[in-house]
Amino acid sequence: MPLRHSRGGAIERRMLELAAAQARRGHKVVVYSAEAQDSSLEFNGFEFRTMLCRRAGGLRRFEFMKKAIRDAGSLPCDVLHFHSMPEGAVFSSGIDARKVLSYDYFIFRKGKKTPLYWYYRHALSKFDCLLPVSDFCRKESLRYWHLEEVPNAIFHNGVNLDQFRPSNEERTTMRRKLGLKNEPVVLYVGRVCAQKGTDVLVDGYARLRTAIPNARLLIAGPADLFGKSGGNELTKRIHDVGGIYLGAVEENELAAVYNAGDVFVMATRRDEMFGMAAVEAQACGKPVICSEHGGLPEVISRESGLYFPVGDSQALAQQLGEVFGSGDLLNRMSSAAINNAQRFGWDRLAAEAETLYVRRTGNDPKALTISEARVSAPSQ
Repeated sequence: MPLRHSRGGAIERRMLELAAAQARRGHKVVVYSAEAQDSSLEFNGFEFRTMLCRRAGGLRRFEFMKKAIRDAGSLPCDVLHFHSMPEGAVFSSGIDARKVLSYDYFIFRKGKKTPLYWYYRHALSKFDCLLPVSDFCRKESLRYWHLEEVPNAIFHNGVNLDQFRPSNEERTTMRRKLGLKNEPVVLYVGRVCAQKGTDVLVDGYARLRTAIPNARLLIAGPADLFGKSGGNELTKRIHDVGGIYLGAVEENELAAVYNAGDVFVMATRRDEMFGMAAVEAQACGKPVICSEHGGLPEVISRESGLYFPVGDSQALAQQLGEVFGSGDLLNRMSSAAINNAQRFGWDRLAAEAETLYVRRTGNDPKALTISEARVSAPSQ
């Protein structure tokens, strides 16, 4: 995939995966992105158009929208699907097409901390449908922006079930590379920071080792932000407790890292709208133990995982001990994890998107043209 961030970029991944799945269903799909040059290429059945943008920061975003929307206006376009671009419906008001907005975080452009709050509230109200990534995100966003009257529907993030799947071969190869044998491995993939609860995970792991001394901790992801290199105080603590810290991992190694683990942990403290890594881990057959926060309970079933109170490292250690202490429980949860992940396959989500588009347009689904416009993914 032509990802800008080969070690991150959830919004970019969602756009490209959804577009490919929509193309497989017979739609004409055009994806726009702000880049350093104008270009057009065919990719996975859809057209990928880049817009030359010379500005920086917020000005780059507006430059991109102006150019992309002008180009989209020349197409026989029925739906404009914007991703995390709340200005989209206002900027494209001259195009006779329905406008929908997907988003996985609802405090756009600093929200109430900017004098433009009322402008963005107005802009969001102009969409034909808002598509938050989870019910938690839906409730929080509608409350924050006072948009209860705007049509909305939950539209989850997805997982590539061909890329993320159980693989004994990948497990064996990655474990050998990391010097792991038959030890039980606690895994986390994502940003290493307090918001994601990495300190809670490290403390829980330290507690777990009093009961299971040979347990190992494996963490992959950037310190603080995607695109940032180096470490922080939490990466130092990972090493101090005997954990393995890989840093950011390339996309082509990510599934192997998931397969190397046994139980995935997501200890997020705040602002977890969905939990894409938790879905990817389940697709690889890994049970998930997570904080009972945000959208995580919507992503992890009672059969495929366990929940603990936010910030409670002792409860986390206890649940890890329970899962590792019973081979039958671990196997049952692993099977349930694979089944649960099927809910988030991109082909299924593309069908859901089609239903949403048709509900808002009244058009035959095979006649739809879908333009997905966005600027480069922000670091969150």
